[in-house]
Amino acid sequence: MNKFARIGVIAAALLGAAQIASPAVAATPNEAYSVCFKNSDCNMGYTVGNIQWDNYPVITGSVVNRLNSPHSTTAVFESYFHDTKVDSATRTSRDGNLTFSPIYVNAYNVNRIKITVCQNWETGVTDCGSPENYRLA
Repeated sequence: MNKFARIGVIAAALLGAAQIASPAVAATPNEAYSVCFKNSDCNMGYTVGNIQWDNYPVITGSVVNRLNSPHSTTAVFESYFHDTKVDSATRTSRDGNLTFSPIYVNAYNVNRIKITVCQNWETGVTDCGSPENYRLA
């Protein structure tokens, strides 16, 4: 066996060993989110938390509304597979900070979560800020 053939055999063996030693599944990425009712002022209401990207994403966090306010703050979580909406959930805080139980997205292979924060006025009118999109990298 010539010198180059031996190098090829050794390289192939090392590559095979590296593939065996590497994990079969990559770690699930987590992504922090923060969305305000109005982008320039989080004083009126906001949501913060974490998206655990998995086959079925899990959203955790809190919704914050101004204390002693006549309105409430709602966070709207919409899940998409590309451009198709597949699931949604809302969480509302009426006074202060609401840490919500996890939202388990009921759809496989979601690759985008759109989060919108809305104010629910005592008159019955709902006003929403600009949505923020979070994508699976």
